[in-house]
Amino acid sequence: MNNSFFRLTRLFAKGVLALWLVTCSPAIAQEVPITPQEQTATPANSQNISFRRPLRVSNIRIPTDWQFRRTVYLFTLDFPADAVEPLEKLTFEQIEGVDYPRYQTDSSYAFASNLETNERSSLNISTTDDDRARSITVEFDPPVAPGRQITVALRARNPRDGIYLYRLTAFPAGASEGQYAGIERFNIYAPSRRHPFHR
Repeated sequence: MNNSFFRLTRLFAKGVLALWLVTCSPAIAQEVPITPQEQTATPANSQNISFRRPLRVSNIRIPTDWQFRRTVYLFTLDFPADAVEPLEKLTFEQIEGVDYPRYQTDSSYAFASNLETNERSSLNISTTDDDRARSITVEFDPPVAPGRQITVALRARNPRDGIYLYRLTAFPAGASEGQYAGIERFNIYAPSRRHPFHR
């Protein structure tokens, strides 16, 4: 009788242990430690900064459009108040043209116009010219707040005559990628009596 009692006790203990393993083993398997990469891959850390409303080129002016003459390229952009993010830099990429201007980066400048009062204020910039990529980058220090009209004046020596296209890209402060701001075209002429502005 004692043997039967011990057998029943052992069978009961084995049954309880088997039931515990079945119910608890999935929970044990799910307790996998989170890697540092998984901890940082949150939407707040991976989302790129962008303007709520992008900048757009409103005007481009070149006072002297003869080939090989010194002049200034005046790019004016509308920077709406609802863009929200400040502007850190602009790139001017030449995407068409047989030649490339010789920029005077040290003497280029920029200013902002208040859209309500039309008052102008100068902007502190640094300019980088990459002639291999045919692009020039203007960086604002500090970044420009939205709600103003921005004019960038790039001093340069004109290239040879032809049609030139520039693609502008605007970068919000802290962003790794820029946003399209427009494509602008201008013509450079060779001296000719047929040119309406020939002197």
